[in-house]
Amino acid sequence: MPNSLITAHSIFYTTSGRELFSGLDVQVQSGEYVEICGPNGSGKTTLLRILSGLHKPDSGQVYRHSNKLGYVGHRLGVTRLLTIRENIRWAASMYNTDVNNVKLHETLDRFSILEHANTLVKDLSAGQAKRTALAMLVLSNHQVWLLDEPSGSLDEAGNDLLDEIISQHREAGGAAIVATHSSNTTQSDRRIELGTS
Repeated sequence: MPNSLITAHSIFYTTSGRELFSGLDVQVQSGEYVEICGPNGSGKTTLLRILSGLHKPDSGQVYRHSNKLGYVGHRLGVTRLLTIRENIRWAASMYNTDVNNVKLHETLDRFSILEHANTLVKDLSAGQAKRTALAMLVLSNHQVWLLDEPSGSLDEAGNDLLDEIISQHREAGGAAIVATHSSNTTQSDRRIELGTS
């Protein structure tokens, strides 16, 4: 399909002799919010990493029709010995994204981390570090966002902001694949249930 961003066919994966999923099909279209749900150990993170290309399935095929994939996992992808500002500048240069001072200021303010812009990530709270990772994601211009428990460490305002940026990302033609314990039925187009055999 022309609007398909990721298509996976018959994914099979085992770990330590335990089958996580077998014959799993996944399709993600432009503008979609796809949830991956299931209890701890059901394979949510593993499936995200397979879809992103960080893991290979034991069998099956994954087709990524966009190479603009952004992944925010439990390890946030921020460098602890750089400041928030330095992390965002680094990410912008890595993805050839133009982030001028005005745009940087606006983004830091939107994510409520402007006053900490010159603070090392190692000195931030978990929530501030998560906001930094999400700000980097927004500025990276990735078409597909793969998010592993993105609401973790965020307060209520942070979760509202997360919903807002995902909604805006979808409206712009992007897609979000979100591994979660708590379903966001107001946004999700489709759910992939793991560990429910």
